[in-house]
Amino acid sequence: MLCISFADAFSLDMPTTQKYADTYNKQIENVPSVLKSLIGSEKVNIIVTREDGSNFQVGMDIVSARIERTVEGGISDPTIVITTTQSALGEVIKSTDRIAAFKSQTDAGQIRFEGKSWLANAKIKALLSSTSFLQFCYGLFFS
Repeated sequence: MLCISFADAFSLDMPTTQKYADTYNKQIENVPSVLKSLIGSEKVNIIVTREDGSNFQVGMDIVSARIERTVEGGISDPTIVITTTQSALGEVIKSTDRIAAFKSQTDAGQIRFEGKSWLANAKIKALLSSTSFLQFCYGLFFS
């Protein structure tokens, strides 16, 4: 859920996003049940500032850990907003230790997660601290 759009920093468009959403949905069944229940249902907006200063924004309606739909331009009333830059994603992608690079970019505020409720913030914290979830995301989208 939280790592979908981080996959291809240099092809920020709806067809690529939908491709990764489809791949995520096929692979989510392999994730432990506890992580799937933690992901649950959320409305996520992802905003990436491109190198040229323009924004790529996509919304994802997640139901029972599956991405039910992607929405170009975002979803109204998101429960989670993820903001980053294309250069921050590039740093993660080119790193030999992508989980460490991701954590470094997150710690530096270059990749930000904002929950719109205490429950969404708790989910974010739990998922970002889950090595198995991060490994799932990176194996799926950065390999």
